[in-house]
Amino acid sequence: MKAIERGSLPSIAAIAALAAFLLAPAAGIAAAAPSASSSSGPGAGAEASPFAARASIDWIAGLIKAEVELDLGAAGIRLPSGRSQAERSMESATPGLVRETALSVDLDSYRTVADSLLDGTLRPEAFEAFLEAGRKTSSSLSRDLGRLVESYEWRLADLAALYVMHSAPVDMPRAERYAPTRAYTGIIVFAQGDYPVRGEHRTGKLRPSLFPRLYDEAMAPIVERNQAYPDSLRSWGAVGFAAGLDDPVVEARAGIAPLRIIASQIFGSKRTDAVISVEDALKILGSPENRELARQGRVVFVIDAP
Repeated sequence: MKAIERGSLPSIAAIAALAAFLLAPAAGIAAAAPSASSSSGPGAGAEASPFAARASIDWIAGLIKAEVELDLGAAGIRLPSGRSQAERSMESATPGLVRETALSVDLDSYRTVADSLLDGTLRPEAFEAFLEAGRKTSSSLSRDLGRLVESYEWRLADLAALYVMHSAPVDMPRAERYAPTRAYTGIIVFAQGDYPVRGEHRTGKLRPSLFPRLYDEAMAPIVERNQAYPDSLRSWGAVGFAAGLDDPVVEARAGIAPLRIIASQIFGSKRTDAVISVEDALKILGSPENRELARQGRVVFVIDAP
C-alpha cells in the first residue's frame, strides 16, 4: 500500500484503502475481543477462528499486553509433533489479534494511533513492524493440552518512537521573571481526581497518552514532544504515569528529590494535557537543571488508575 504523504489531503479512495488495512486482521484471522464472540454469527458463513486474545494497555508499566490462545483441535494441530507448528501459527496471528488495541492508544490531546495513520503522520509499514516486534514473555499448554497459551508485550515507548522525527529539541520558554527555586531530580505532577477542563464549563479526569503536554496557566508549553531530547523519547517516552506516589516508577523516573506540583486544570479534547500554575512553572523554567528534567522526560503524572 502506498503511504499517504505527510501534509497532503488524502483522497476518499486512499482513506477507504487505509481503513481496510486498519481493520484487516493478520492472515485472515479475526481478532477476538474480550466482550465479543470471535464468530460472525448464525448464517454468516464464516468459520470460527481457533484464536482468541485478551489485550490491554498498561500505562503504568508502559506496555501493551496480550494473552493469546490457540485451540489446537480447531486448528487441526496434534501434539507433540505439532507444537512448533502451533507456535509459528501463534506468532503469525498475534500482530493481527492485538492491532485493534494498539490502534486505540491515545497519541495526544486530539488523536489516537488510528487517527495518525489516517492523516498520514504514521506510515502503515512502520506500525506493522511495531506489531510484529512484540516480545513473547511466556508460552505454555493448558492443563487438558487442548490449547496453546502465550503472553506478549509491546513497549509504548517503542510505539512513541515511531513519531519522533526531530533530531534536536526546540527551545523551551524562558522564565519571564525571577522565582525562587533549586535543582530537583525530577518533576511529579499530581493529577488524580476531577479537574476543571480549560476552555469548557465542566470537569474531567486526566487521561494518559503517548505525548501529553504540560502547560502553565498562560498556556506556555513546559513539556512538549518537540522540546524533548529525541533519544529520551525513544528510550522511555515523554512522561511516565503512576497510580500513586509510592509507585516504583516515581523514584525510577523522578529520583529521590523531585519537584512536586498539583495540576490546576486539564486540557485537550481527550483530556490528556495538564495545566499548572505560573508560579510552579517558574520553578522549572527558572533553573537550567530543571529545564533539563523536562527535556529528558524525567516527569511523572500521578493519575487515577486507568
